[in-house]
Amino acid sequence: MAEQISDPFQMWREWMSESERQMNSFLNDAMATEQFSRGMGQVMDVSLNLQKTMSDSFGRYLSAFNMPSRTDVLDLANRLTYIEERLSSIEATLISSARAVTAPGVSAVAVERERPPRTKKPA
Repeated sequence: MAEQISDPFQMWREWMSESERQMNSFLNDAMATEQFSRGMGQVMDVSLNLQKTMSDSFGRYLSAFNMPSRTDVLDLANRLTYIEERLSSIEATLISSARAVTAPGVSAVAVERERPPRTKKPA
């Protein structure tokens, strides 16, 4: 009687594992060579030069149309973050000063939340 296979995909799994092992071995040997390293270095140099050229030319393009570049927007975002931090610091100082000077009958929470009354009615 023919040998029964309990798992019909076992032969396929073994073939895939062996193929993967052979491919890994071949590629590891290929990547270990000096020629591969030199070639990858050249590809990286070309890629970086292309990226720098594109960035410079696009920056000139944006400048010609008086539009901000990515670095301009990032600088602006950093400045805004710094301003927001300073405002938060000033606000915290004002709130703590208001708490220190609060009249005995007024709660500090009322000083923090002092807002004009809402006059607009919802639709």
